[in-house]
Amino acid sequence: MALLPLLIALGVWQLGRAADKRHMQNTFTERVQQPAFFLDADAWSALRNDNQPQALAYLRVEMEGSFDGTRQYLLDNRTRNGVAGFEVLTAFRPDGADGGVIVNRGWVPQGRSRADLPPLPVPEQTVKLRGIIDAQREPLPLLGESGYERGGWPRIVQRIDMKAMADGLGYPLLPVTVLLDEDATFGFLREWKPYYGIPEERHQAYAVQWFALAAALVAIYVIVNTSRIENE
Repeated sequence: MALLPLLIALGVWQLGRAADKRHMQNTFTERVQQPAFFLDADAWSALRNDNQPQALAYLRVEMEGSFDGTRQYLLDNRTRNGVAGFEVLTAFRPDGADGGVIVNRGWVPQGRSRADLPPLPVPEQTVKLRGIIDAQREPLPLLGESGYERGGWPRIVQRIDMKAMADGLGYPLLPVTVLLDEDATFGFLREWKPYYGIPEERHQAYAVQWFALAAALVAIYVIVNTSRIENE
């Protein structure tokens, strides 16, 4: 009697998680097909004070401005086909804005050693770019150093931390990153896929397991008590 409600609750919770993942997938499919909105100085100021950056996830955006190529971040521990590398995070300053937004320009392989960093060229002139907004969540805790406390550029970091990035750059940043459009010529390897964590199908399979355990528990209870009545 104590275990049965728990098993059923776990099954229902997994079904809820599956519904959340399905909603995320539908949101991505819907929003990437919408026209891009232009992120000018006024839009930048409005989004800077947005307390719900997750609501911006997967929206297409267009910006015009310049890259801060002298100070770039390399997001560590990103692999492609078993090859170690980094994702290149470069601040972009929209024309007229008081700050910037971090643009993920794609993946680059690591050199022969971690000290052998790849070249990270950026256009020196004003450019127009397109991308998809990737809303950032709170940074996960780390057991070791995050990399932001180190000096020198480019700076290898272990996670995306907007506050630490803004402190290092010396100007405010939006609470989101922009995944550079795959057609842009000033990026690196880009194969953007929305990350949902555990897929919907896995949550559904877990729900079936919990409900099956609940059914097995009921069956065992009935069999054991039926046998006890017969013995009596």
